[in-house]
Amino acid sequence: MTKTTPTNLPPTPPTKPILGNIHQLREQNILLQMIEFWENYGDLFALKLGSGYTYVLTHPDHLHHVLVTNQKNYPKGAGYDSLRLLIGNGLITNDGEPWRQQRRIMQPSFTPSSITQFTDMMSEITAKLLGRWHTAADKGTLITVDDEMLRLTMSIISKAMFNIDLEEDLQEVGHALQEGFDFIAGRNATPLRMPLSIPTAKNRRFKQALDIIDSFIYERIAAGQQKQEADDLLSILLQAKDEETGQTMNKQQLRDEAVTLFFAGFETTARTLTWGWHLLTQHPEVMAKLEQEADEQLNGRLPTIGDLYNLTYTRMVTDETLRLYPPTGLLGRQAVEEDVIGGYPIPAGSRIILIPHVTHRHPAIWENPAQFDPERFTAEKVKARPKSAYIPFANGPRVCIGNNFALMEMVIALSTIANRFRLERVTAAIPFEFHGTTRPTTKLQVKIHHRS
Repeated sequence: MTKTTPTNLPPTPPTKPILGNIHQLREQNILLQMIEFWENYGDLFALKLGSGYTYVLTHPDHLHHVLVTNQKNYPKGAGYDSLRLLIGNGLITNDGEPWRQQRRIMQPSFTPSSITQFTDMMSEITAKLLGRWHTAADKGTLITVDDEMLRLTMSIISKAMFNIDLEEDLQEVGHALQEGFDFIAGRNATPLRMPLSIPTAKNRRFKQALDIIDSFIYERIAAGQQKQEADDLLSILLQAKDEETGQTMNKQQLRDEAVTLFFAGFETTARTLTWGWHLLTQHPEVMAKLEQEADEQLNGRLPTIGDLYNLTYTRMVTDETLRLYPPTGLLGRQAVEEDVIGGYPIPAGSRIILIPHVTHRHPAIWENPAQFDPERFTAEKVKARPKSAYIPFANGPRVCIGNNFALMEMVIALSTIANRFRLERVTAAIPFEFHGTTRPTTKLQVKIHHRS
């Protein structure tokens, strides 16, 4: 059976025989290419990729339809098969009833009230980071913000997940996770994917990384099973039950969720913090307001849970950073049944790509969309904004389970650092690339100065 071309297609870039539009999508600049397509073809366009059409959506109304209104028709689908090679069937990749059961088991551990137990730990680990910065400030030594933020977030997620401090073995597993994710990102951006059974250099490195990850995680699971007290997220999940069925997670499920949370807990948060300092060091007027709030609310001490409710401008800075640089600039779904979006029929089985990066900069929604302006996130402006215009953690039932944890971590880090140090960039403006997540093309180097 051959697939026929759907009638009433949305705008589509010119295609080549056999290749369709595949030749226009290149590793690391796929997001830039999607932005160019959007500029030329509008909020809903189609790409000929393989045997069928992929529908690309950017308007908030269309994203809301897929993620919220008709979300049951749009599971993650086969587009996440490559990622499953690394993280298995965790919350990011699972679908259907298995996903619903996992979400029911895990959700109680990630409510805003549940994660407040980690506030003091996050503050203390941030203070340790700043202890090293004092020497750099005294000597005028440059620091690399990307590396410092990765170290910070890895220390925080390792303490929260496993109640262990950053050590050499943890640095090794962090590097292995990064190696594995880079492999998956490159694989997703390549139309011709080499089977893992073929011993290429890339495949061998990926398998070595996977061995390191699995060895570390299964060791932590075994250690958690011996604990009498649930003092970290992993041991809490070991005891967690589905309220509807009473079922707990098996060893494989625990492994998949632990890998998912561990990677998402340091990589995406570190990228956002790096982008935050990238923007703040370019906008001294915003930096000054951030410092003023930190001085008034903290005055040299570490943030507590009570402070988080008063660090409103810091949260606005965080939200505006996530608007300009959402961790996941592209989201994938697959239509189960035929649907209609924006007046165009979406055939059953069609692949869907959502582009939050474009939605967050859509000129119909955001005034001066490329400008860094935290004032966009006053309560009044947030309330007036269209649904799904701002979705750094996705939306609907599949919103990121760790969003509250990440937001708390970023507010604590930004306010604590701004209260004690001022960062002065020595790197020129940095463009972005998309390699699984939205990341800077080069690292951000800064001088740090004592503020008191």
